[in-house]
Amino acid sequence: MDDRKEVLRLRIIAARFISTNEREGLDEIDRITADVYRRVYWQYLRLWSAFTAAAFATVLTFLPGIGFTLLGVEGGEVVAIIGLIPLGLLFGVLCRWRVLQYGGMTARRPQTAIYADPDDPAARNLERFFGLLQLETTPRSFYRLKNGGERYIDERYFFGTLRAALVSKEQPLRDMFFSPAGVWFSRELFIEADVAALIAQAKAKPNRAGPKKTYEYTDAVMSLIEHPVIRRIDPRKHGSKTKIVGLLRDWYIGKRQTPPSDGQLGEYASIIQDVIAKNRAADS
Repeated sequence: MDDRKEVLRLRIIAARFISTNEREGLDEIDRITADVYRRVYWQYLRLWSAFTAAAFATVLTFLPGIGFTLLGVEGGEVVAIIGLIPLGLLFGVLCRWRVLQYGGMTARRPQTAIYADPDDPAARNLERFFGLLQLETTPRSFYRLKNGGERYIDERYFFGTLRAALVSKEQPLRDMFFSPAGVWFSRELFIEADVAALIAQAKAKPNRAGPKKTYEYTDAVMSLIEHPVIRRIDPRKHGSKTKIVGLLRDWYIGKRQTPPSDGQLGEYASIIQDVIAKNRAADS
């Protein structure tokens, strides 16, 4: 094995494409994939709800209908025929999600990836990495089996619109990904390669590690003064922190700035919650 080659998680290599500081690169991946998740969440939820309802209806109609028919029960065929409707919907939902990812039932060519901001420098470097993985000449990625073996995947896995899920550490986004030849695929991927050579081949320009990025937290927090959502919010209720994080994130996006990570925003949201609770207690 070449001394310069390493076996690394795909996520780690992607982080090095984004930044010379691996930790900062991972933070950027978390930010990018969190934005991707928010963009597709409601669409996936609707399809998942339809899939669940169709599966439940299939179990109640089609399967019993087949059983009744085999047992010679009168009317069993009718029940089975009725059950074909939710069964068809079941496959229709799966086909719909596949088409949304690969542009058709088969993965023939790379699709435009889903990002909150495709022009984000970090997203562009991530796409340069995926661009290499879409080539047959690039070392193939693999996942590990329970018995310790390895199973290699081909370049078509990186053709889908949700390919960012393959470097996400969050299971909900990973669970949305469909493989090009099957359905749900959420395995952690590895690759053996010379990372520096890959970066040079892709002509990527990882961000140089420097002083920790600072954000205009003061202006963002000041924007919440007398905000109608803040006036109505109950800081003691579950979900209030999430609402505050959303308001802070929206402020950055409205200013055409890259928002901090949800973890960073969450720290300020907790402080805001405490201040609201104390001020309201003082007024009562």
